[in-house]
Amino acid sequence: MNIVIQPDANEPAYKQIHRQIRELIRDGLLEAGAKLPSVRDLAKSIGVSVTTIHTAFEALAAENLIETRQGCGTFVTKHPGIVTGANLRTREEMGGQLSQLPPMRWEPYGFQSDFFLVPESKSHTGRLIRFAQASPDPALFPLDRIKQIATTMLWDPKDFFFDRGHPQGYLPLVDHMEKEMALSGVPMAEGENDIILTGGFQRALSVILRRLLRPGQRVAVESPTYGPILNLLIAEDIGFVPIPLDKDGMDTEYLGSVLKKQDVQAIITIPTFHNPTGITMSLERREHLLRLAARHRVPVIEDDWGRALRYDGEDIPPLKAMDQGGYVVHIGTFSKCFLPGLRIGWITSPAGLSIPLLRSKFAADRSDSYFLQALLYEFILKGHYAKHLRKSLKEYKRRCSAMCKALYEYLPDGCRFIEPKGGFSIWVELPEQLKSLPLYTLAKDAGVQFLPAAFCMSNHQDASAFRLSFSRSTAEEIKTGVKLLCDVISRCLEQPELLEQGAKTYKDLYR
Repeated sequence: MNIVIQPDANEPAYKQIHRQIRELIRDGLLEAGAKLPSVRDLAKSIGVSVTTIHTAFEALAAENLIETRQGCGTFVTKHPGIVTGANLRTREEMGGQLSQLPPMRWEPYGFQSDFFLVPESKSHTGRLIRFAQASPDPALFPLDRIKQIATTMLWDPKDFFFDRGHPQGYLPLVDHMEKEMALSGVPMAEGENDIILTGGFQRALSVILRRLLRPGQRVAVESPTYGPILNLLIAEDIGFVPIPLDKDGMDTEYLGSVLKKQDVQAIITIPTFHNPTGITMSLERREHLLRLAARHRVPVIEDDWGRALRYDGEDIPPLKAMDQGGYVVHIGTFSKCFLPGLRIGWITSPAGLSIPLLRSKFAADRSDSYFLQALLYEFILKGHYAKHLRKSLKEYKRRCSAMCKALYEYLPDGCRFIEPKGGFSIWVELPEQLKSLPLYTLAKDAGVQFLPAAFCMSNHQDASAFRLSFSRSTAEEIKTGVKLLCDVISRCLEQPELLEQGAKTYKDLYR
């Protein structure tokens, strides 16, 4: 806090201090609740007596600007007796003329976002077993290895770590990902496909959609699908046509009828370990999807989020590996296999689209963090990433097995689930009379949280299903949580009136 006293001024020192602190609060530089220096420290830093500071503080307290809490110190009050804001001085100097301007209306810029986040219960206060979040467990993060690499990098830092880099990304990591995609069967020779590093999956999808679509155009998207895909489409005002799934993945026969009748400019699919259902699209469906894309000249955006998270069966190459005509734009991410907070993903783009995508990315955010990309590359280069992935897969497989075993044991008759071969989640289907939102409220009260189907459906209509994610819970928590949840389902089947109360509670608390 910078307080300057003018010794030659006609204004007493305590009034100068009072005025300057008042201005700091008014201009928003001292926020409500902020702690002030002690009387002794402030007097020493300004060069005045303790009595002078006491006098200034008393004047500020009289205006309800500050308060002293016994044994804690002096703070700006939670509701200062003046309006705060950095524009007030300008208003005063203009004689209040700006106060005559009509207020800006921001309402037209809002949009429906009820289903962007899983609601938190306002009534449950005990320990909650959370099966809603499909992301890596922080307990498995290799923090010691990361610290070693980061320390080495900072011991001899390079200037490019903290400078703006090439929008394509850190070139050694780009080269590594080109080799990885080539090993997975994607043609990576010059003129075929290119790698562009991005700030995670969501940023990659945003860049692609903005380049492929024009205002008013629509995309085809699976229903159910990964909620953040729907969030992005809604936030960007992009229309979408829902395509149903079955045990073999996206219903491509239905997609074909949509492409014939409706104006769809892109197709978004999660062919491997589909989120939320866990389904892997069959080879026949993949071939049909590519034939439809070629027939209707429509690009396919592949969300390949979790192909490395396979626990059983043979590896399946990405849809992009089957793409002989250059119709697939592939998106991968390190957020699920490594650290979500690194925000590093990549686009495998057909060569003809690479330059427009790169220029669009450059226009939007110039470049990503070279330091984080270099850290990831060093982690991979030293073999730590492969070891981390092997260790994580072993644990996630154990948790997946624990959840499947518990569901087989406790799930009531009439319910069923899809046993995944990889990924983080299990899709549970319920009898038609049970809906996920009322059940969610009742389950939260019992101490268990899941992802309701409504958060994954393209129209956000509720359905008789929900997603359980096992990645962030121990095997013991999984068994306990699944039993609690299945007990709630059993009670609802026996007492349907419970669902009415659950629906009312959900509406009252979350909507």
